[in-house]
Amino acid sequence: MTEVDLLQKRGINSRKYILKDNKIIVDVKSLRKNDKYEVKLDQLGFDIHYRSDNTIPGKLFFCVCITLIIALTILYIFTTQVNQGTLIFNYIIWGTIASIAYFKQHQDDIYLTGGQTTLVFYRDIPQEKNVLEFIEKIKTNTRIYLKEKYTNFDNIFSEHDFYNRINWLKDMKIINSSEYAEYKSNFEINRLL
Repeated sequence: MTEVDLLQKRGINSRKYILKDNKIIVDVKSLRKNDKYEVKLDQLGFDIHYRSDNTIPGKLFFCVCITLIIALTILYIFTTQVNQGTLIFNYIIWGTIASIAYFKQHQDDIYLTGGQTTLVFYRDIPQEKNVLEFIEKIKTNTRIYLKEKYTNFDNIFSEHDFYNRINWLKDMKIINSSEYAEYKSNFEINRLL
């Protein structure tokens, strides 16, 4: 398999994922921290979870701040009720608050969960479809890796260990019913030899 990667940038923050045969390399950079680590594919799960903040109050507050600035500007231009010092003071206060409301990054993420390690992706960067396709590639590679790792049976495997493995693989939907039956019959034949 060739390397597949996904780069996500939101403002000054970035998340980069490089998918390899048996692991994924995660590189997360933000203003406060830089993390780079590897996750083995057998530590990942197959469940997708969405998590996002309610951004409506923040958007409303941003609109109120901008409306106040516009209203004060109109009052200053057309009336004498607002002096220049008050106008500048309010520009600074409401402009700063509006800037913070505009630039504050809200959480809108997709989580790949169900294993020992959870991966977090921006939901819509570059697009949600691209992110979900990349997650599906991770899940597909994880299934292939687990199938290769846990279906190598030899004569030293006990019957109990064998059935634990193939039952787990079937429960995790890594192998289907026909593959289950094939592994079971091959194990029985090899055991008799």
